[in-house]
Amino acid sequence: MILIDIGIFEIANGIAVVFSGMAIIVSFYTFYRSKREKSYADIDCLYLELLKLAMQYPKFLDTKNTSNYKNAFKGDDLLRYETYAYISWNICETIYDRKDEKLFETWKPVILAENKLHRKWFDDPENYHKFKDKFRQYIHDNYSQENKKLNH
Repeated sequence: MILIDIGIFEIANGIAVVFSGMAIIVSFYTFYRSKREKSYADIDCLYLELLKLAMQYPKFLDTKNTSNYKNAFKGDDLLRYETYAYISWNICETIYDRKDEKLFETWKPVILAENKLHRKWFDDPENYHKFKDKFRQYIHDNYSQENKKLNH
């Protein structure tokens, strides 16, 4: 009888370990999924605010202006544009920093669009210190200055 009790205890113990392992796996999956969803929502909120600013200043979306921004904008408009471009590239760096392949694929068109609009500002040596070297290198390696996506 004692042998049967020990066998049942070991089986119950084994089942508990299996269920605990499954719970850990489900917890990790749920954590990473909610993290991705939160990251998407965070970036979406940031980008929505940028688009609201663009509605107030549509000239910031005209490549004729942005490719020659130091001549196209003067005074407060130049400061506004430079701030806008900085916000734009900051969002792009945030997308890059998340290191989530699925999330990145979703937001890659935003990087392409912002590169097309604000690459001149990004490449200005005055702005180099505003971004991590790895991000700057990624942009230079994957997005041309002529605003066309390079193959990689």
